[in-house]
Amino acid sequence: MILRGYFDESYNSKIFTLSCLISDPTGWAEIERSWKLCLAAKNKSLRREGRQPLSRYHAADCSSLRGEFSGWSVAEQISFAKELMAILGRGRAWVNTLSYSMPLEDFARELNITGDIIPACYVELVKFLMLEMVAQHRDAKKRLRAVREVSFVLFHERCNYDGLYLDAFNAMMNDPTFVGKELFTTIAPLGWERCIALQPADMIAYETFKEAERGRSEER
Repeated sequence: MILRGYFDESYNSKIFTLSCLISDPTGWAEIERSWKLCLAAKNKSLRREGRQPLSRYHAADCSSLRGEFSGWSVAEQISFAKELMAILGRGRAWVNTLSYSMPLEDFARELNITGDIIPACYVELVKFLMLEMVAQHRDAKKRLRAVREVSFVLFHERCNYDGLYLDAFNAMMNDPTFVGKELFTTIAPLGWERCIALQPADMIAYETFKEAERGRSEER
């Protein structure tokens, strides 16, 4: 069974979050269909009111009411985000979410990095997430009598760090101690214009980041 995973990140000067949403072809087909219908319905409403339609859902812009979400009310923003979030896990649209959040100051101290820490975050968290995928698959095989063999095909939104995603993936695949590499096939960049699945990945990464940010604030 092929499982497609979509990475996305969200970060500020304090915390870096990398998430991966995973589902099978049936799950992604249902998610993408429902997501497009939800966007289309919202755009129909916006056009009827003489307002700017959306090209896509972008979590940071929606939360901050900027860009294509400029002029929205907070109530409208929350309602729309809840509609989209409800799509994940509805009916056959199951999705597994993996996410790691890294406190940048602690991470830089641990790795003794004095310059830009963001590249190292991409590299290390891609590795952590791949290890987590293997661990969860093995756990499922232990708990369940019949678990189909899987193959992970990974994607991320095209960005300035494309090379780091690939470097991290290749480092894991070339690591003789990495048990589970046979579960992975490739990692590749995609443009959001042609890939609906990157939008829910963006949503989950942002929401997970905000949760980590709130948790760190409460600790203090």
